[in-house]
Amino acid sequence: MQTWKGFNELAFLDTSYPKDNSVNDATDFNYPDSIKNYLKKVDGWYGYFNPDKTKAGFCNFIDMEPTRERFSFTPDLNPYKATINTPPVKNWELTISYPYDTDKDHPMIKDGLLIVEAISVTVSTKPMTAFGVACLHNLTVGDSVKITGTNGYNGIHTVVRTGLDNGDLKGYYFVLDLDPTGLINSSSRFKRLVSGNESEYYFRIFKKIKTRNTPIIGSDDYETYKLAFSQNIYNDDITQFVFNEDIDVTDLVDNLGRPLSELYLTKIKTSSNGLFTNISSGIETPYLSNLLTNNTNTYLSDVPVINRIHNGGSLPFQSHTPLEVNVSINDDTYYGDLVEYNKYEVQEVILTQVSHRFNTINRETNVNFSYYDRVGDNPTTKNIDLGPRQEGYFYNPHSLIKIREFSSYIEQGDSKTEGIPSYAVDLLDGRYLWRDLLDIGYNQSDVKPLDYPFMNGCHYMYQNECFLVRRQDPFDNWGLYYYKFPSDPLGDRMTDKYMINREDDVC
Repeated sequence: MQTWKGFNELAFLDTSYPKDNSVNDATDFNYPDSIKNYLKKVDGWYGYFNPDKTKAGFCNFIDMEPTRERFSFTPDLNPYKATINTPPVKNWELTISYPYDTDKDHPMIKDGLLIVEAISVTVSTKPMTAFGVACLHNLTVGDSVKITGTNGYNGIHTVVRTGLDNGDLKGYYFVLDLDPTGLINSSSRFKRLVSGNESEYYFRIFKKIKTRNTPIIGSDDYETYKLAFSQNIYNDDITQFVFNEDIDVTDLVDNLGRPLSELYLTKIKTSSNGLFTNISSGIETPYLSNLLTNNTNTYLSDVPVINRIHNGGSLPFQSHTPLEVNVSINDDTYYGDLVEYNKYEVQEVILTQVSHRFNTINRETNVNFSYYDRVGDNPTTKNIDLGPRQEGYFYNPHSLIKIREFSSYIEQGDSKTEGIPSYAVDLLDGRYLWRDLLDIGYNQSDVKPLDYPFMNGCHYMYQNECFLVRRQDPFDNWGLYYYKFPSDPLGDRMTDKYMINREDDVC
């Protein structure tokens, strides 16, 4: 059964089976009572215990679809809609990628980072303006910013505080000493200034790596298997990936023309034999109320908020525009992250990572359903809709594999300097800036150096990762939560009891 409809089956409505004290009148033991009595959560998974005492495994816990096996990295031996001859199904495809190119024309980052909110705040009793953006702003108190495309805020200003009045969201709001009477629009942007020079913002495009034998790594160049006697705290199996082909970084450079310093393990969700939808991509952003006004401020739909991307057209609201649609392992390139780069710092700063979104196909269909409202001598039925439910799941598809480190020091030279690397930045005033690529194991600071074995002519990388698949809107913040009966479970908020937010001391 493993679906909402299953709780209308006789095994769950038969009053001879045990039930808790929430059901007092056996003749009124109906479909809503069945859900209330049998739907359970164990180790974070929703399901039920087999109610049929006459069958083996009466106490076995059965997951609701999609079951935990549909999310496992090991092939599903009993896949969705399996037949006698159905082979094991892969739920995920893996590949290795690297930063290859950039997108500087996306509406969110073209000519600077889009400002999505401008709200009034108070700093030392003085009204000022806090500007909100949909990714980390990478600003600190005292930084200079250039504001453009607004009515009343344009110019070069100094950041006097980060965050809101209560200290929240310091990475996403910055405060300027401006009277909060101006207006923002689709052209409102900001850029951080370094010694008067503007930063640029862009999405990095990741490309599949090559191997020693092939120009592009294949989907069969790795093995996946369950680690023996290994589970996490939710009793989920732990999986190991082993890439069998030698990855070749010879002559490869990144999007800035530098020797590769980082690779990425890229994970792509499959349909799991027709259970899940196609993949769309976007960025995770904190809750900013203005991002919910995309039906009025239509330009905000261009901000690819992963929590607001769905397949429902204009219902329950107009979906934000994804970065990519129909992402698959057959693609050669993927959106990876959004970064800030200033040539006077010779360093990319990741402001947000790209996430992938998918859903269960059946959740997005409008299914009419008749259930038993009363059982016994005079059974009656009611009709309800089980969908569509546009809230799906999202995850971070790209995991960093650091293979080299750049120096924390900026080197400077001119045309007479020996040893200037080919990737040095020409400032067009006779000066060149660059960061040296450090040797493996070299310790330049008190930070643990990057080090890994070198044997048989190859470097061997090994690392652990905690991979998270999350709901898009578990707390009903973004408008995707399905509240009609039977509603989706509402998330349980977890907070740090020792977290204290304070506004910055700007004196």
